[in-house]
Amino acid sequence: MKCSKRWRWQVALLGVASLALAACGGGGGDAGSPEAASCAPLTSKQPLKLGVNPGAQDLVTFVMQEQGFAAKHNLEVTVSSFQNPSALHAAIGQHTVDVGFGGLTAMAVARQQGRGAMIFDVLTSPSNVVVTRNDSDIRTFSDLRGRKLGAFGGRSSATFAITSIVAKEKYGIDDLGGQVDIIEAPDAAMLGLLDAGNIDAALIGTTATVQALLSGKYRTLSDISEDYQAAFGKLPGHVLGATTDEYAESHCGVLNAFSGALDDTVAFIQTDPNVWADYAKKIELTDPRAPQMLKERVGSRYIADWNQEQADAESKLIEQLIPVLGADNFVPAVPEGLFRTDLRTATS
Repeated sequence: MKCSKRWRWQVALLGVASLALAACGGGGGDAGSPEAASCAPLTSKQPLKLGVNPGAQDLVTFVMQEQGFAAKHNLEVTVSSFQNPSALHAAIGQHTVDVGFGGLTAMAVARQQGRGAMIFDVLTSPSNVVVTRNDSDIRTFSDLRGRKLGAFGGRSSATFAITSIVAKEKYGIDDLGGQVDIIEAPDAAMLGLLDAGNIDAALIGTTATVQALLSGKYRTLSDISEDYQAAFGKLPGHVLGATTDEYAESHCGVLNAFSGALDDTVAFIQTDPNVWADYAKKIELTDPRAPQMLKERVGSRYIADWNQEQADAESKLIEQLIPVLGADNFVPAVPEGLFRTDLRTATS
């Protein structure tokens, strides 16, 4: 059966639908203590279940735990790793986790559908690239019309959505999902598909990006964040701190503490000379050039400040995505209450 583009997009976003369990009485977070509910700095240990996907999020949680930043802010963090964004987004809605590093597009859709998703902080912009083989006849991103592009996160991912904007604004491809044949596959398989000639180019994840650039076997057709920033002047925050209205209502102090721990972690990552070597070892990148490449690719993409200016930039990004993805398939406007900047107080 051949699926319409609208149906494919909605199926790809199926993980978001699991958020309905929370909205309809499934899941449900712990009530929390009075201290957890207060937005004041925590004075006693409070639990937090954090959901992450591999990549830049992994590094943050690794450093946050290793350097004691969570403990500094009186958080006892339990980390659950999910292999794809849809599973993580579902876990946020089901209260399997309290907080997750959610994708902008999925959280916007969940909010629009009345499922209580809410963004209270920002983590990073894409460190991803689109690559092709060195021997490919594809010279620029524009040449991908009618060809096969592998996309590690699929059509529903925030990275793909931002790539669609870049394709339209810089490379003249008005409808990336319609004018290019999108092949969805796990990140670990993407370069193999490219090497075998099963796809013509690949939009790859953070670790695969580093591996590809170090190998010397591929040419970069687009650095997603770099191209977006050149067009619009600000990095696109695509992975953000997300929770639900229900959890925030009774855990403002915990969210505030998490934001403080996140601030400390990002500052440490951007200044410590050893963190990249430690992380390269953790993810089994043995090339001696890997730490510097990780620093250049990942470190420069973290967004340090969550404030109204950044929230406005995220709203603008959603507005840019609407004509690219379609209001019926995405959201008709920025959902009211999606972004919260009022939960932050002094945490030091």
